[in-house]
Amino acid sequence: MKVLGIDTSSYVNAIGVIDGDKILSDFTFEAKTDSLKNIVTNIDSALGKANLTLEDVQGIGVGLGPGSWTGVRIGVTVGKILAYVTKRPVAGVPTLEALAYNARNVTTLICSIINAGRDTVYAAIYRPQKGAVTRLSEYYVGDVQKLTEMITEPTTFTGPEAQFYSKLMRPTFESQSINIEVMEDIPRGYAVAMLAEARFQKGQTDNVLSLEPMYLKESTAKAFVNRYSINAGVKGQDLPGVSSGR
Repeated sequence: MKVLGIDTSSYVNAIGVIDGDKILSDFTFEAKTDSLKNIVTNIDSALGKANLTLEDVQGIGVGLGPGSWTGVRIGVTVGKILAYVTKRPVAGVPTLEALAYNARNVTTLICSIINAGRDTVYAAIYRPQKGAVTRLSEYYVGDVQKLTEMITEPTTFTGPEAQFYSKLMRPTFESQSINIEVMEDIPRGYAVAMLAEARFQKGQTDNVLSLEPMYLKESTAKAFVNRYSINAGVKGQDLPGVSSGR
């Protein structure tokens, strides 16, 4: 299935195109004030590199955040418009899940972490298994030190500022003899597309009119536990993908 993936939650925007387990193109570019124009231009470029037109796309995946408030809204809006005008299905993908999917080949737990501002982070813990990721924790919003209480075994931190946050937490983990690894990365368009494609294969889609970004606050993070699936299994690039959606 040919799927276009879009994520604009970070300081860079990401666009990817896949066909089943094959990555046809994967672009990242700096987010700027003219982000909407850049997204449209780079969608054209990503499709061109994949030798496809928008009409060839069979589904659209969009990163829901958390992340930049304005950035996420732009990406979700673009994804919804494209799905509406092409009459293609759309699937939202939590950005924390897309980050974990990037790191799916590690042998430890995965903690996706994103800066939420004011000494606060968004995070979630995943377990990799056979090229898939399964969310083990609730979505977390809070300070870095409290996040350490959730981690009791070897873990790989991933995210745009994973190196910075791992340094803050490393003394605590060293005192507990917990091994920590770091895979600093950004959300990738291909990962959003892969995770969306897995939902499509199970017949799971989102309503193009009501799909909204995933805004997490400390007081509302738990509300998303039931809305977004605990199991987010997706096979690796060389295997057919299956994921349980919402």
